[in-house]
Amino acid sequence: MDNAARERDRFLLPARVRSRKPPTDGFSSRLALADRIADLAGICAIEQESDTVPYSVDVYLGEQTRTVRNGRAPVLLCSISREGIEIQGLGDWDKYQVLCKGWGKLHRDRVSIYLPRDNGELEVCWSILQRAYRFLTKASDLAPSPRTIASWDLPRFSRTPHH
Repeated sequence: MDNAARERDRFLLPARVRSRKPPTDGFSSRLALADRIADLAGICAIEQESDTVPYSVDVYLGEQTRTVRNGRAPVLLCSISREGIEIQGLGDWDKYQVLCKGWGKLHRDRVSIYLPRDNGELEVCWSILQRAYRFLTKASDLAPSPRTIASWDLPRFSRTPHH
């Protein structure tokens, strides 16, 4: 890849102001982000409940009911909870941008970004999620589909001793 293409692909984020207080309408920004995620192609959301209130929502690319046996397994894009959004599929440079600009923290192999407090932060969170979505959809398109094997092709074993 040439330098011009690399620079065009470079992901840059503005710094997040940590000391700013969230406005009273921050909930509407979070709802708008959830609506945008739901509008992405091939999305499946599964609520993880604790007691009667949903604690978090896992967002997958692909149908949750598919298995390795009948197609590609679904890929986790993100998990949304009250604490933030854990995003799967960001490259090293993208993770670096999120961490050094104050938009989130590292959580195992994922980046956990803070929920948006207003429409400006909504756009930044959306750009981070789109970046992961594009990477994961490209990667899943390139991955080979699992080979299906008929049961008659499998080796036969018997638990009874042969004398």
